[in-house]
Amino acid sequence: MRLVLEYDGTAYCGWQRQGGAAAGGPPSIQATLERAVSAVTGEAAQVIGAGRTDAGAHALGQVAHLTVSSRISVGRFPGALNAHLPPDIRVLHAEDAPDGFHARYDAVSRTYRYEILNRPAPSALLRYRACHVAEMLDVEAMQRALGSFAGRHDFAAYRGAGSPTRTTLCTVAAVRCVGRGARVRITITADRFLRHMVRMIVGTLLRVGTGRLAEGAPGAYLGDADNRRTGPTAPPHGLYLVGVEYNHPTTHPVSRI
Repeated sequence: MRLVLEYDGTAYCGWQRQGGAAAGGPPSIQATLERAVSAVTGEAAQVIGAGRTDAGAHALGQVAHLTVSSRISVGRFPGALNAHLPPDIRVLHAEDAPDGFHARYDAVSRTYRYEILNRPAPSALLRYRACHVAEMLDVEAMQRALGSFAGRHDFAAYRGAGSPTRTTLCTVAAVRCVGRGARVRITITADRFLRHMVRMIVGTLLRVGTGRLAEGAPGAYLGDADNRRTGPTAPPHGLYLVGVEYNHPTTHPVSRI
């Protein structure tokens, strides 16, 4: 079965199940979902997500898969699971998945969005949903700098510490930085993302936007073997997993919130 999920990650340690939850730390999205599945079906099923979102990050279109033998129809699963989930996690859609489907490994691309509130005063309403930047940003300069990431590059310079991976090569299919009023939105679509990659790109772009870094520098840093010149890593609460794409796409449209 394939699920499409939306969640506010503020109260969670991220998507992936963590041992710290047993020691009194915040729960994970994955473990919370698995408890709901157990409550509905009576089965202990592992829920595998397409993206391992960070602690405090959010999702509009996370995709996950699980295998259960329950006789509950797939159409009733969202409502049944939501009845056992906290209000900051919602299953938007469920459908039968193709044989052998894997939410993470079968994904051909993912889209992440980063939300910035660019005004002198922080927001009472968006304090956990957008990164506040008081200094005026040059959004056009940020867009020009962001354009250098399009295509296939080695993103070792934009990889967070403790990120085991066999390769740091990623293919970025689309990038966009737009401003509307006090809101600035950065959107990146790629075949894969390294740990903290979007947040490090955003942190570097913010230096461009405030005039502290030349427009050409973020692209030039792609030649670096480490991340000593990039960043800082932008905070997680501005980050959203917008959607995940497959060769066998879900029938549920991507959320436009």
